[in-house]
Amino acid sequence: MGIRKIGCLLAVCLMVFMSRAYAENMQFVDANGSTGYYVDTDSISSDQVVENDVQKTLWTARVAVIRADLNRRYIYLMQFDPDKRMYQIFASEVQRYDTKDVLQSSDQAEPPRPYLVTSPMNEIVQFIMTAKSSSTE
Repeated sequence: MGIRKIGCLLAVCLMVFMSRAYAENMQFVDANGSTGYYVDTDSISSDQVVENDVQKTLWTARVAVIRADLNRRYIYLMQFDPDKRMYQIFASEVQRYDTKDVLQSSDQAEPPRPYLVTSPMNEIVQFIMTAKSSSTE
Protein backbone atom coordinates (compact mmCIF):
# COMPACT_ATOMS: atom_id res chain seq x y z
CA MET A 1 0.00 0.00 0.00
CA GLY A 2 1.39 3.38 -0.96
CA ILE A 3 2.08 6.24 1.38
CA ARG A 4 -0.78 8.18 -0.16
CA LYS A 5 -3.32 5.41 0.56
CA ILE A 6 -2.06 5.02 4.12
CA GLY A 7 -2.30 8.79 4.63
CA CYS A 8 -5.87 8.85 3.30
CA LEU A 9 -6.83 5.89 5.48
CA LEU A 10 -5.36 7.58 8.56
CA ALA A 11 -7.16 10.83 7.73
CA VAL A 12 -10.50 9.02 7.40
CA CYS A 13 -9.94 7.13 10.67
CA LEU A 14 -9.05 10.37 12.43
CA MET A 15 -12.18 12.12 11.13
CA VAL A 16 -14.40 9.23 12.24
CA PHE A 17 -12.76 9.15 15.67
CA MET A 18 -13.03 12.92 16.16
CA SER A 19 -16.68 12.99 15.09
CA ARG A 20 -17.49 10.28 17.63
CA ALA A 21 -15.42 11.87 20.38
CA TYR A 22 -17.20 15.18 19.97
CA ALA A 23 -20.58 13.79 19.02
CA GLU A 24 -23.45 15.03 21.09
CA ASN A 25 -27.17 14.62 20.97
CA MET A 26 -28.38 17.98 22.27
CA GLN A 27 -32.15 18.11 22.70
CA PHE A 28 -34.05 21.35 23.27
CA VAL A 29 -35.59 21.65 26.75
CA ASP A 30 -36.69 25.25 27.35
CA ALA A 31 -36.12 28.87 26.36
CA ASN A 32 -36.27 32.21 28.06
CA GLY A 33 -35.95 35.14 25.66
CA SER A 34 -32.78 34.69 23.61
CA THR A 35 -31.48 31.94 25.93
CA GLY A 36 -32.04 28.29 25.06
CA TYR A 37 -31.49 25.26 27.30
CA TYR A 38 -30.43 21.88 25.90
CA VAL A 39 -29.47 18.47 27.30
CA ASP A 40 -27.09 15.99 25.67
CA THR A 41 -29.27 12.88 25.94
CA ASP A 42 -26.27 10.63 25.26
CA SER A 43 -24.63 11.90 28.45
CA ILE A 44 -27.50 11.22 30.87
CA SER A 45 -26.65 8.86 33.71
CA SER A 46 -28.10 8.10 37.11
CA ASP A 47 -26.49 7.04 40.38
CA GLN A 48 -28.26 5.44 43.31
CA VAL A 49 -27.00 6.81 46.63
CA VAL A 50 -28.04 6.30 50.22
CA GLU A 51 -28.45 9.37 52.39
CA ASN A 52 -29.79 9.11 55.94
CA ASP A 53 -30.77 5.47 55.27
CA VAL A 54 -32.89 6.55 52.29
CA GLN A 55 -32.01 5.56 48.73
CA LYS A 56 -32.30 8.29 46.12
CA THR A 57 -31.22 8.99 42.56
CA LEU A 58 -28.73 11.62 41.45
CA TRP A 59 -28.79 12.54 37.75
CA THR A 60 -25.77 13.63 35.71
CA ALA A 61 -25.79 15.16 32.21
CA ARG A 62 -24.12 17.64 29.92
CA VAL A 63 -26.24 20.77 29.68
CA ALA A 64 -25.86 23.54 27.11
CA VAL A 65 -27.07 27.08 27.61
CA ILE A 66 -27.15 28.99 24.32
CA ARG A 67 -27.10 32.79 24.49
CA ALA A 68 -27.92 33.79 20.91
CA ASP A 69 -27.66 37.49 21.73
CA LEU A 70 -24.04 37.01 22.89
CA ASN A 71 -23.06 34.31 20.35
CA ARG A 72 -22.10 32.08 23.27
CA ARG A 73 -22.61 28.43 24.11
CA TYR A 74 -22.04 27.42 27.73
CA ILE A 75 -21.53 23.69 28.27
CA TYR A 76 -21.78 22.27 31.78
CA LEU A 77 -21.27 18.81 33.24
CA MET A 78 -23.91 18.88 35.96
CA GLN A 79 -25.31 16.64 38.65
CA PHE A 80 -28.84 17.10 39.94
CA ASP A 81 -30.44 16.06 43.22
CA PRO A 82 -34.19 16.36 42.51
CA ASP A 83 -35.16 15.52 46.10
CA LYS A 84 -33.28 18.54 47.44
CA ARG A 85 -33.74 20.68 44.30
CA MET A 86 -29.98 21.16 44.11
CA TYR A 87 -27.49 21.06 41.25
CA GLN A 88 -23.72 21.05 41.05
CA ILE A 89 -21.45 21.96 38.15
CA PHE A 90 -18.37 19.72 37.82
CA ALA A 91 -16.90 21.17 34.62
CA SER A 92 -17.72 24.02 32.26
CA GLU A 93 -16.76 25.36 28.88
CA VAL A 94 -17.57 28.62 27.11
CA GLN A 95 -17.65 28.50 23.31
CA ARG A 96 -18.42 30.87 20.46
CA TYR A 97 -21.75 29.51 19.29
CA ASP A 98 -21.15 29.97 15.55
CA THR A 99 -17.69 28.34 15.42
CA LYS A 100 -17.65 26.18 18.59
CA ASP A 101 -14.21 27.68 19.36
CA VAL A 102 -13.43 27.17 23.05
CA LEU A 103 -12.95 30.51 24.81
CA GLN A 104 -12.68 29.26 28.37
CA SER A 105 -12.88 25.95 30.24
CA SER A 106 -12.75 24.73 33.81
CA ASP A 107 -12.61 21.33 35.47
CA GLN A 108 -13.13 22.89 38.89
CA ALA A 109 -16.23 21.67 40.71
CA GLU A 110 -18.46 24.42 42.04
CA PRO A 111 -20.45 24.19 45.28
CA PRO A 112 -24.00 22.80 45.05
CA ARG A 113 -26.70 25.39 44.37
CA PRO A 114 -30.47 25.32 44.84
CA TYR A 115 -32.98 25.78 42.04
CA LEU A 116 -36.65 26.77 42.11
CA VAL A 117 -39.61 24.88 40.70
CA THR A 118 -40.14 27.80 38.31
CA SER A 119 -36.54 27.86 37.02
CA PRO A 120 -35.19 26.38 33.78
CA MET A 121 -33.10 24.00 35.93
CA ASN A 122 -36.29 22.31 37.10
CA GLU A 123 -37.36 21.87 33.47
CA ILE A 124 -33.95 20.37 32.71
CA VAL A 125 -34.25 17.90 35.61
CA GLN A 126 -37.75 16.86 34.54
CA PHE A 127 -36.52 16.40 30.97
CA ILE A 128 -33.52 14.31 32.10
CA MET A 129 -35.63 11.99 34.25
CA THR A 130 -38.24 11.57 31.50
CA ALA A 131 -35.64 11.04 28.75
CA LYS A 132 -33.78 8.42 30.78
CA SER A 133 -36.91 6.51 31.77
CA SER A 134 -38.24 6.51 28.19
CA SER A 135 -34.91 5.24 26.83
CA THR A 136 -34.93 2.27 29.24
CA GLU A 137 -38.41 1.11 28.27
